[in-house]
Amino acid sequence: MGTITFALLEGLVWSALWIAMLLLMFFNFPWLLIHDYPADARKAAKLPKPTALQRRNGWLFTAICYVVLLGTLMGAGLVQYRFNPTAFGYIFLHLWLICMMWNVVDLLIFDWLIFCTITPKSFILPGTEGCKGYKDYKFHVIGFLKGLVYMTLMALIFGGLDFIILKFLIW
Repeated sequence: MGTITFALLEGLVWSALWIAMLLLMFFNFPWLLIHDYPADARKAAKLPKPTALQRRNGWLFTAICYVVLLGTLMGAGLVQYRFNPTAFGYIFLHLWLICMMWNVVDLLIFDWLIFCTITPKSFILPGTEGCKGYKDYKFHVIGFLKGLVYMTLMALIFGGLDFIILKFLIW
């Protein structure tokens, strides 16, 4: 299997991890995701104020998820290139493809298909029923473009860390 194909498959797995995290966050700690909603939904949302315990659990859950997500991303480069020394650019490209796979899955599946097209009632925040932002495809394209920047930076950082670890500890 080619390196690009492998990176895209890893990207699908990484996307599944992101989706699992976001779904668990949405149903258990929705106040942590309110910033990702369109402006009209953010203003109309009537979420109960979280208790101190709920806030602590939400942040703990988020921290654990990010350790898993970022560890998985970092591990992808280390595992793929552990036996064959290669240039930083290849490692960066590998991780960038994984990150971009998530960005594309997030836009097409999560944002456009689920939120904009289907808009299941279970994903509607209390008080936001009828908000036009749920059907705002442009809002999600802007998020995708921001994701291009963030995911590129993430691939650069973790590609660099992978390269340093591989070059000085493994190769």
